[in-house]
Amino acid sequence: MALPPPEISHVASRVDDRLDQLFRHEQDRWVGVEPRLGEAVAELQRMSGGGKRIRAAFCYWAWRGNLVNLGLGSEQPSEESEKTVIDCGAAFELLQTFALIHDDIMDGADTRRGLETIHIRQARRVSELDWRGEPRRYGEGVAILVGDLSHVYADQLMGVSSPSARAIWDELRIELNLGQYLDMRSAAAGDSDRQTAQDVATFKSALYTIVRPLQLGSALASPLPQPDLLEALDAFGRPVGQAFQLRDDLLGVLGDPDHVGKPVGDDLREGKLTELVASAFERADAGQLTTLSLIGKRDLLPAQVDEIVGVMEATGAIFDIETRIDHLVETASTLAADLPFGADIRHIMVTLANYVASRTH
Repeated sequence: MALPPPEISHVASRVDDRLDQLFRHEQDRWVGVEPRLGEAVAELQRMSGGGKRIRAAFCYWAWRGNLVNLGLGSEQPSEESEKTVIDCGAAFELLQTFALIHDDIMDGADTRRGLETIHIRQARRVSELDWRGEPRRYGEGVAILVGDLSHVYADQLMGVSSPSARAIWDELRIELNLGQYLDMRSAAAGDSDRQTAQDVATFKSALYTIVRPLQLGSALASPLPQPDLLEALDAFGRPVGQAFQLRDDLLGVLGDPDHVGKPVGDDLREGKLTELVASAFERADAGQLTTLSLIGKRDLLPAQVDEIVGVMEATGAIFDIETRIDHLVETASTLAADLPFGADIRHIMVTLANYVASRTH
């Protein structure tokens, strides 16, 4: 399993420390009010670990880059000066946890990041303790509330920022929810066209995971809007975000479950429209289309998943996506030269782009 580059680890350790600090404080606060309230905070903390902290890293290095661009700093910043951007990185991670918890309810997922999902764990609790009510409804209700709690903490960590930074934060949350809606709708409708797949990937990954963290980080360095910089970060971030999602799509059918953190093939059972699926449909003959029509069946057997993946390989869809990833990273690397961040930070941006496009989990 490829380890994250130090540019991510540098940020991740500080973000993890900030999250631990938040959870300790909130546990002490709410257990002191009513011991049972601590259970919700504990569930959120359990599900918040194990993330790669990619969004936090892009946010942080864009902040560092714009400080240099504005002539406000070139040396290693102090921990005190980093506080705002680390809080923002932690906010991104809690927003991601919110999204994953709700996504797991919608998908009926059993595991996430190698752990039992909240709704499954809490439903079992009702049965084991012989509580009243329907276990599934209780489990999903608790998971919704814990996810909402994560969203509130994320908003709290954003604190008081500049109007331009806050506008980016608000926009990315709207985009995230609308992207999830389009994802669910396209799966339910059985859509298989590449344009819809690309639209979903743009909202759920390109903007949310890469572009907006970059733009928000840069905005934290400047109290005034910088439209030209935001445009350059958008141009660089979109192909990186697209490559990130395409790698996710491949890992969803080819990855190691121990590394991915959830069963491989679940995206096929859920009928998720990805560009990989769209590419396979475009290239398939009549017999292969029959196999691909199995996508979206919740009771897909492992052998049927293998058969679908075999069609993806035979049609050249997997090769098509790998080629697309290479092209997107090459495009982003070229566009990085237009960022006014100095050579060191531009090099870091290319390093991050290569990592998210080639990661194994």
